[in-house]
Amino acid sequence: MGSRQDVRRARAEREILDAAWAEMALTGVAALSVREVARSVGIRQQSLTYYFPTKQSLLDALFADAFSELRREFDRLPPVKDPIKGVVDIAIAFVDFCVARPAAYHLMFQGTVPGFHPSDHGHAVALSALEKLLVRLAAAGVTAPADRALVRSLMSGLAAEQIANDPDGRLFVDQTGRGIRAVLAEISRKPSGSRTKRGRG
Repeated sequence: MGSRQDVRRARAEREILDAAWAEMALTGVAALSVREVARSVGIRQQSLTYYFPTKQSLLDALFADAFSELRREFDRLPPVKDPIKGVVDIAIAFVDFCVARPAAYHLMFQGTVPGFHPSDHGHAVALSALEKLLVRLAAAGVTAPADRALVRSLMSGLAAEQIANDPDGRLFVDQTGRGIRAVLAEISRKPSGSRTKRGRG
């Protein structure tokens, strides 16, 4: 159990992260202003650096925060009985998550902030979320890097199209299940050797 100081720090960091997400939702990820974040939580910019010394460290914390939440979304999914439905379920959860949080999607997957690269910790959190998808893909017989890349590209592409071209609707979101099933059916028609062949990616 942490000390009261640890609890206060965690609470303050959470407040700063929430303020940063709100700021990015209004101005865009690349335009995030540390000064505005500090103002919105009622502290000086210099005080904010006690928690996040640089803008890079704040972005890294946001990156890890988003992937942690995505991992929790995956953890809430029902147990897998049908492997194909298992992939469909996690794909729908991914697309819904991204569409509901456009700023997070841009930070996590679009490289929107020039020069930003996640730390080893942030990268590890991202991989822990990705692993949930890879496990479900493997259960459905999707193990070749090119096939996994195809599924991930479809998921990300649907999210991007929804955010960019139908932000108030569900045109692209609602194609997720159909698209994933079609891709998995195509992959299953490939010879088993080519499905498991190792490659880059």
